This record gives sequence, structure tokens and C-alpha cells, in this order.
Amino acid sequence: MTLIKSSSNNKFKFYKSLLEKKYRDKEKIFLVEGPIVLEEALKIYKPIYMAIEEEKQFENLKKDIEKISHDYYSKSLFSSLSSTVNSQGIIAYFKKFEREFKEKEGKYIYLDGIKDPGNLGGIIRSADAFNLNGVILSKETVDLYNPKTVRSSMASIFRIPIYQDVGGDILYKNRDNFKIVTTSLNNSTSSREYKFEKNTILIIGNEAHGIGEDLMKLSDDNIVIPISRQVDSLNANVAASILMYEMTK
Repeated sequence: MTLIKSSSNNKFKFYKSLLEKKYRDKEKIFLVEGPIVLEEALKIYKPIYMAIEEEKQFENLKKDIEKISHDYYSKSLFSSLSSTVNSQGIIAYFKKFEREFKEKEGKYIYLDGIKDPGNLGGIIRSADAFNLNGVILSKETVDLYNPKTVRSSMASIFRIPIYQDVGGDILYKNRDNFKIVTTSLNNSTSSREYKFEKNTILIIGNEAHGIGEDLMKLSDDNIVIPISRQVDSLNANVAASILMYEMTK
């Protein structure tokens, strides 16, 4: 067993750097923390490396760990690799997966400028739960590989196709293939009554500003979630989850 104790160790410095987005982008690597999420992720993808806190044992992952390049780190060093305050003692590093949106059918959700990584991760998890065909992210949406996004998705990031940096021009080119549906208070149909078509892209807007004007111009239909007058709006994750349920029920 290799136990790394020095902060001058090159492996330590390299993997610590991946806590910053610019280095994740440069190396095309992201990190996944915790045995529960990793148990699911390892059924689908093999990481390039694992960092484990000294004296930690993960019986459910033992066979996987043996097949993957890994090192143990002292408790103080390991805490510097973790993106959480209370680390669970194991981190795996995966190569980023990148997909170009070329689909011609299916039900998708398009996220226009979602900024909160927890919201993004939760929406991805709901899209997986409701069997959508994929999640499409605008260029302005928060980093897919933000550690909080990855944690919040609970391994769904590995199961459902995700398309990044997709601009409105791509949606415009696909208007003949998909019905484009937006959320709006104006000229809207209740989501309870709206009949989603087989090939649909549902757009969810930014938490503070909603859907951009350029995307609203592409909309075929507007829908709204009927809620109590005492509540102004719903959290983006909650709203998206309700509408994805309506899309696939």
C-alpha cells in the first residue's frame, strides 16, 4: 500500500488542482466522492484513479479498488483533496464525457442558464428517474462537473445522456424534429392539461431571470404549473421535476 504524506507529492498536487474548474477543463477530468455514489458509477464507467483516506475500508468497493490505480493519503492531505467539509474517505477521478446533440427524436429538457449546481444535479437525477432521453445544457449553465452538481446527481450523471454548450441555434435547426415547449405565465396552458408530444424539448430558464428572449421566440407552446396564489414561484429543480413527470406520465 502506498501512503502519501507529503504535500509536495506530485500526485497530490495534481489531483488537488482538479478542485478548480480551470484545471478540470484543461485535463478533462472530474471527481466523484463517496462510496454510495461510486458504487453506482463504477457499474458504468471505470475511473482513471482513486484517492483513499488512510485506514478507510470500503468492503463493497474492494474488488473495484483492486482493479484501479489508487493511493492512500494521510487524513490531513485527503481533506485537502475533498470538496466537502466532512469527506467520506474516497474520491474517484473520471475522464469527462462529451456528447454533441444530433438527436432527431425523444423527450429532452433544455436548461437555459441554470446557475446553482445543486439545482442542476437534482434536475439531472429527476430526468434519469423519469426516463427522459437526455438533458441539454446551454453555454451559460453552471459547470456540469462542479463537485456539488456531481454529488447532487447521485450517479445519474453517468446514466443519462447530457449535452453541453448547446446554443439556441441548435434548437432552431431542430424545430422540424421537436416541439419546443417553454414555461411562461403568458398565453399558457396548465401543465396538468397539456399533452406532450413524443418528440419534445422542454426549456427551463434561469432561477432569477427565466428563459431568454431568443429562446422564447422559438417556443411552439407555453405551459405553466398551477400553484397557490400565496406562492410566487417554485425552485427550478422542483418545477423541472414536476414538468418532467408530466412529460412522461
